[in-house]
Amino acid sequence: MQDNDFVRIAYSGRIKETNQMFDKSENSPVVIGAGYALKGLEEAIKEMNVNEKKIIEIPPEKGFGIRNPNLIKLITISEFRKHDTKPFPGMFVDADNLRGRILSVSSGRVRVDFNHPLAGKTLIYDLEIKEKIDKPEDKIKAVIEIYTKIDNVKVVINNKEAEIIVPPLINPVYKKKIADDIMKFLDIEKVKFSEIFEKLKE
Repeated sequence: MQDNDFVRIAYSGRIKETNQMFDKSENSPVVIGAGYALKGLEEAIKEMNVNEKKIIEIPPEKGFGIRNPNLIKLITISEFRKHDTKPFPGMFVDADNLRGRILSVSSGRVRVDFNHPLAGKTLIYDLEIKEKIDKPEDKIKAVIEIYTKIDNVKVVINNKEAEIIVPPLINPVYKKKIADDIMKFLDIEKVKFSEIFEKLKE
């Protein structure tokens, strides 16, 4: 496999230290080199062929990153009271576009860890390449699936223009990202979304 190849993979991921499974999929689309998957996964996929299976080990720096002590913050309990929230250890909070987990609450201060829960962990993946996606229409459907999990779309390509017929469910922000990726990875210069609204049958 090479950069910009479209593939479907099956995988299960677990933490090496505890053997706890944290993620699993039987049929996920991936664009190699696009950053959709962990760096360690992408590197492994490049060394594999269709229908090949591997068990791989991914160190933290190629997984969810090294734990950063600077991402452990002390927040005054008054900040939580402003939002009528009573903090407790294990509670997840969102602040400054980061998601963190409360480690402790004491003396009017709340200690929050904003590292990814899997930061610093060595990961073990059972990985299989199910197929390589070659048709442009199927590649476009794969990009949509990556962003939205929606797979019941129709794609029509005509003279470097792609029309995507979708249910009226896709966030406009995702539409922009989908269009950008389609034009980046395929020989497409224009992307058009058509939403279908149908009258419900009695």
